Amino acid sequence: MNRRKLIRMTDDEIRAFLEEERILQVATLDHDGFPHLVAMWYVLVNNEITFWTYAKSQKAVNLRRDPRLTCMVEAGEHYCELRGVQIKGHARFNEDRE
Repeated sequence: MNRRKLIRMTDDEIRAFLEEERILQVATLDHDGFPHLVAMWYVLVNNEITFWTYAKSQKAVNLRRDPRLTCMVEAGEHYCELRGVQIKGHARFNEDRE
């Protein structure tokens, strides 16, 4: 069996990991095609990654132009402890502040 299969998290482990952590790396595509990478605080709402940002932030501008994004949550202090989850998807905006 290959190493990747041995270390892969189950769906329940991924959910628990995402509920435990709070810092998310968010990558969007900038106007020049290069990645724009920022750290954000996040929460899970109905099992979906949710974060708040200013409407005029660069990440919001990028996502309105192209809603594709890649997110990564990682943890661990030493190499042998590293673990993380990468999520690829499309952003949805919710303008309701409630």
